[in-house]
Amino acid sequence: MAPPTEPIIRTLLPAEAAAFWSLRLRALREHPDCFASSPEEEENVPLDVVRARLDSQSPSTNLVLGAFVDDKLVGMTGLRRDSFRKAAHKARIWGMYVAPEHQSRGIGRRLLEAAIDAGRKMGGVEQLHLEVMVDNGPARSLYRALGFQPYGVEKRALRIGETYVDEELMFLML
Repeated sequence: MAPPTEPIIRTLLPAEAAAFWSLRLRALREHPDCFASSPEEEENVPLDVVRARLDSQSPSTNLVLGAFVDDKLVGMTGLRRDSFRKAAHKARIWGMYVAPEHQSRGIGRRLLEAAIDAGRKMGGVEQLHLEVMVDNGPARSLYRALGFQPYGVEKRALRIGETYVDEELMFLML
């Protein structure tokens, strides 16, 4: 059996909108407690809108990174700089997801390292922020291993039906 192919991490292109949106919807369906958005809110977003979002990416303000294995999108994360002048020294990592069949291969780490690197290249960005479900031990461990530090817990950050989810707030000084 051949060894697994090394993932390629890069910014997603507008032409990859369908693959991105399919993976995003899969993430929302499989882990509704890990994302503020829901499949019901996003499944009817026209592909042209998704394509336009990917087309409007800028390495200085926002981007979506994809992890590809054998030319197939298997993971993703986004990075968005705060748009307010007084907060433009911060950027937020969002939408981190790796398909379960590709987990435990270092893809999440590589995506996060690429997002951190992209944050360092955003002129003037001094710190990265993210939120993670307090019960998501593997993700919390990964974030901590790459230097993110917790600075609080938002109780009842998300509500899914009658269930509440607490989120740990984390930051990394660049």
